[in-house]
Amino acid sequence: MTVTDTVAHKISSWNRQIYKRLKLALSLGLRRQIFVAICDDLSLRNRLAGKLHGELGTTSAIAPPKGSGSTNLVSLNINVNDPHPFAQIAAWLAQNRHSPIATSPPCFQLLGVERLTRQSPTVQQLFLRRLQSIERYLPQLDANVLLWLPRPWFHSIVQSVPEFWRWRTGIFEFEGEPTPLPPVGATQPEASPTAVMTQETEEEEIDKTEETEASFQETLQTVLTQEVDETLDLQLFQNSIGSNGDSNGEVEPLIVPTNGKSNANPNGKRMLGAVDFDMEETPLPPQNPPTSQHPADTSTESPDLPQTASPAEAYLQLGNHYRHAIEQGDTSEENLAIAIQAYEQALQWLDDTSPYVADVLNDLGNLYWMLSRCPQDTGMRLSYLEQGIQAYQLALTKLTAQDAPHTYAMIQNNLGAAYGDLARYQDVADNLELSIRAYEEALHYRNPENDPLKYASTQNNLGTAYWHLAQHHSPVNNLQAAIGAYAEALCYYNSRSNATNWAMIQNNLGTAYWNLAQYEQPETWLELAVIAYKDALTYRTPEVSPAACAATQNNLGTAYWHLADRCVEDSQRRADYLRHCIAAYEVAIALAEELAQNHPPTSVNFDVIATRNNLGLAHYQFATEPSLGAGKEDQSHHLQTALHQHVQACTGVAVRSDVYQTSLDYIIKTIRTFYQEQGISGQNLALSKVPGQLLPEILPRL
Repeated sequence: MTVTDTVAHKISSWNRQIYKRLKLALSLGLRRQIFVAICDDLSLRNRLAGKLHGELGTTSAIAPPKGSGSTNLVSLNINVNDPHPFAQIAAWLAQNRHSPIATSPPCFQLLGVERLTRQSPTVQQLFLRRLQSIERYLPQLDANVLLWLPRPWFHSIVQSVPEFWRWRTGIFEFEGEPTPLPPVGATQPEASPTAVMTQETEEEEIDKTEETEASFQETLQTVLTQEVDETLDLQLFQNSIGSNGDSNGEVEPLIVPTNGKSNANPNGKRMLGAVDFDMEETPLPPQNPPTSQHPADTSTESPDLPQTASPAEAYLQLGNHYRHAIEQGDTSEENLAIAIQAYEQALQWLDDTSPYVADVLNDLGNLYWMLSRCPQDTGMRLSYLEQGIQAYQLALTKLTAQDAPHTYAMIQNNLGAAYGDLARYQDVADNLELSIRAYEEALHYRNPENDPLKYASTQNNLGTAYWHLAQHHSPVNNLQAAIGAYAEALCYYNSRSNATNWAMIQNNLGTAYWNLAQYEQPETWLELAVIAYKDALTYRTPEVSPAACAATQNNLGTAYWHLADRCVEDSQRRADYLRHCIAAYEVAIALAEELAQNHPPTSVNFDVIATRNNLGLAHYQFATEPSLGAGKEDQSHHLQTALHQHVQACTGVAVRSDVYQTSLDYIIKTIRTFYQEQGISGQNLALSKVPGQLLPEILPRL
């Protein structure tokens, strides 16, 4: 993290108080002080560190300029390859020893400890051993140190490095701030019309039969044996699609590589259609494939292949058969791999000038895109995504936008979705720029008058790509572009006939407004966010769409939480907003619990544990802020409710996980407040509501 990359987000009132204490401690001018700042929210940590650097420091120390003058605060990133913070501090002081003497000793804030979590145990142990050397280094440095830590590392240092811990001067604990769920892309790309070849360019319907998979393969083999050169490896193909899934192991399948790379035809990529992003959880439903003059394979059984079928036709019909199963929801890796193999084989037999090539390549790209979401291995996911992108790009070379505007726009839309997925793994900003470029190119050929729903879908995708890009640079400009795209999409969705999509984009718009409020005009944009979320909830009801309703209620609660934080001087408005926040969080949690009781359980795509902790914090604020006017009875109620939510969060996650430690810290803080407000009887009341298995960890810290 470089502090110069941070932006002036607003910070909650609780964290502002902790920040003021930390800044005051750093400004006192004392020598050889060790301060520890604890923050699990990396975005919040960056904002706080950037704010400190802007107010107390003048240079970044990442690449310190010689002779640049004195500075009171220097920001240093821990070297993850050789984590020796004291040596880094000494090196900086040596490089700047000729600088004018500061009025107070310099302070170094050390950032990036969380990155050591991804390093080997050897490197992690090396860092802890280097901290043990504090007694030798600190007297020589004549400097102060502020060490930023996530809670897991904080607990590890307390237990493992008592030599360092004895030198601490002060501890400053910051709380994570609720945020709405980020936008996600639609989970289905746009499919090409199913390509079925016919002899002598005549169109004819394909008869559907109750033929079994084994007889279908037998027919296919007969066709291929009659018309395919003997060098074609039929054994490979039969092994890869055999009805019993067995293989003699003599030849590797085309897909399912062992090294993360496919040995399939490098030109092959094809799948099902464009990705429609949803701001936080509900994707636009897959669009029906456009009607085609060529009959589509819509049977769930294997098609009855005519004995005179060509190899290209045979492979296309096999691919269409599995594509149909995938479109019906059976997106197993086996089905995806077989469909890919069939289409890639069809491309081998299709003439390069065939009008079907672009459609086949589009669907092949879609299949690779879907396949990229199956494996756990990141390398394989990347490989499949890259192959899907290559297929889309190749498809675009097989047509011209003027001659086939609908197909061209569809492929560009899919390409934008694939680049958006690729941005999750590498070159984030660059791939998001490519995603935006592809969506904008698609919109040049999607006429809102002729195809309003697809136009609106692509505008929604574009808005979400801009939203993600705003998290990396030019936030205000990119967020305004996102809002513009969402607003344009809403013009073409009717709130009654397209209620699901209309509500989804309202939800997206609300999150874009919330995000923009972190940079400018906070109350204005937050109030617009609340309006957008409420509009979404008009159609995202518990009866119609309970999971989507829960997610938007969660977002609404977060917007109210931030609005309350903007009204520190107006206690009445602050109290009202906090009540609305609590009500929205309670609905979100209740719906999530109901959905978890379904058979099978219905998941929600927001973190219910985080929402519980947020709800607990809102109740805690009501109980501890005198300006909110809670009486003794109400104060006790809010504290008990806060404790209950934090206990539910703590017992709902794996022991020793980051979330477990965060929730445990909230429990301890709430119990301490019980003691401060109600004495030993209040503490005993609080402890009586804590599960027994947590007490051994809590009692020593009270």
